[in-house]
Amino acid sequence: MSAGRHALLVATGVYDSPDLRRLRSPARDALELAEVLGDPRIGDFEVGTVVDRAHSEVTRAIERFFLDRRRDDLLLLHLSCHGLKDDNGELHFATADTDRRLLASTSVPAQFVQRQMNLCRARSIVLLLDCCYSGAFLAGGKGDTTVHVKDELSGHGRVVLTATNRTEYAWEGGRITELDPEPSRFTGALVKGLRSGEADRDRDGVISVHEMYDYVYEELRDAGVRQRPQMWAELEHRVVVARSALPALPPGPGPGPRPEGEEPAPASAPTVPESAPAPVLPRPRPAPATLLLPLTEALAGLPCMQDAVGRQQFATMLGEFLARRIDLRGVRQREDVVAIARAALNQEGGQSALLSTVELFEGPEAAAEVGHRLRPEGDPAGPAGGRS
Repeated sequence: MSAGRHALLVATGVYDSPDLRRLRSPARDALELAEVLGDPRIGDFEVGTVVDRAHSEVTRAIERFFLDRRRDDLLLLHLSCHGLKDDNGELHFATADTDRRLLASTSVPAQFVQRQMNLCRARSIVLLLDCCYSGAFLAGGKGDTTVHVKDELSGHGRVVLTATNRTEYAWEGGRITELDPEPSRFTGALVKGLRSGEADRDRDGVISVHEMYDYVYEELRDAGVRQRPQMWAELEHRVVVARSALPALPPGPGPGPRPEGEEPAPASAPTVPESAPAPVLPRPRPAPATLLLPLTEALAGLPCMQDAVGRQQFATMLGEFLARRIDLRGVRQREDVVAIARAALNQEGGQSALLSTVELFEGPEAAAEVGHRLRPEGDPAGPAGGRS
């Protein structure tokens, strides 16, 4: 992994203003997340923390964090605090001295964070927001109750993960008292997935930001809380957040990846009797990562994918073939289609199940066209996975 890996964790749980309820989780979250991100065996980040500080100290730390970076650096900023909106619907991050009546001068505006990200030379920036967007903090505000995170924090080479969508409450453990600190559901799932390696969904030895999001989403869904993390990404390359604590699975037939710097051993010719037919070597199976984009493009053009109801019906049928549930957000078409494509690519026999589902919904010609996208270039046979 690249040597330029830097993380800044900003946690605010204690507030001067009586209007802002004390949060038990942020300080504990910062400690736990710093430990796993800073572990050279896992995150290998250089980690800094800012806990329960005034807005001037927080903005200074954020500006310094994004300053003088290289293009190949990976930057990760985690904010755990109250999220507030002003009367114009603009998002602000609360600090220890935040006054809800004076958000412009006593908080960290989302626009400030966006500007620092835009000025930064690093191509890869991951922003993690573990904030409460509860309507209880928006009483008397004008406009809608949606926090337009994508509008305010998007940009080239950006990944934004939020603990909630719209006005859902970001749960702190299972209680609402201020006794023993517990990790928040969102950050707790992040730490668990990275520390255990369970977030390495394809078991290739590393955890990408997309795998991390999928893991956290499913953890919160399975916990039964009314909290659905959201993700927006504008990337041209894969962003690896951590190494996996789990051993990587072999990539398929053939030897696994060589350790860095090790030369391949000279191959010796197998001894085959003259009368024996030449061995037929298995065709290399393309990695799911190489198929995700073409498969997404093919599925996105299907009529059944044009509305949320159609996508959910398709996912339900595919899930029956795969004997698993495929959970869709039902908001953005491409996000849903990517979830469907990932489900098919990451399970044995999934491609065949996918083509059967396409044929059921759109007919054999559409299934053949999608199958064509699954073939390795120059391969006249059917897609890897068994369907001809």
